[in-house]
Amino acid sequence: MEPEPTIETPQKPKTSKKRLILAIVLLIIGFLVLSAGISLFIYNQDTDSEGYAYSNSYHVNTTTYAFTLYMNEYRTSTWGWLGPENVAQIKYVVKNLNPTKELFIGYATTQQSESYRQSFQCEIPTYWRWIAEPYYAEIILNTTVIEGNGPPAALPQTQTFWLTTAQSTDTPVMTFLPQHEQHIWFIMNSDGSPNITADIQIGFKSPILAILPLILLPLGIILLVGGARLLRKKKDKPIPTE
Repeated sequence: MEPEPTIETPQKPKTSKKRLILAIVLLIIGFLVLSAGISLFIYNQDTDSEGYAYSNSYHVNTTTYAFTLYMNEYRTSTWGWLGPENVAQIKYVVKNLNPTKELFIGYATTQQSESYRQSFQCEIPTYWRWIAEPYYAEIILNTTVIEGNGPPAALPQTQTFWLTTAQSTDTPVMTFLPQHEQHIWFIMNSDGSPNITADIQIGFKSPILAILPLILLPLGIILLVGGARLLRKKKDKPIPTE
């Protein structure tokens, strides 16, 4: 009798090397993208409902007619191509501690407003720094000096050089991003009287960072699912047996 032929067990199809590499790449990228989305989502929880993070408060208590601060240009060169309004927005908050007075706050270029500032007595820092970046803002202000004499000849709200202003007996708030030149921030009583008591803060937000989690989270999940499916997918055709 002739021996029966040996029947080889069919080999299970193997995942191709290229598919394996692609799956690993997708899984790594998906993990990184998802992690970034989760991190931004967590950081966004520490901002207010508008997405602003706030600096420490600086207490203003001056007997003069204004408290003024020079504001250097804010630079957004790294992400400037997205548009400065998408990268950075700055809020100026002044909490009035004397509700019997209405506070006026205004923002203007130094060039156009300097003559007005020099026409009356005001208090101004000798040196100060302000920091505004995603999820963090800070005011560093130690010493001030008093300059000028007498009251303002005209009420602040009558001036035409303001870029933005706000008035309130409670908490006047304005937003402005200083760019391209030096600006100055005025805090005065609306009636032009002396003695200002208030707490000032700077708020900062980057609108693009509020949008990114909505993009990164689903994208990361899609990449992870795609990578996992590639790992499980078999070759379309099994390896033929001899």
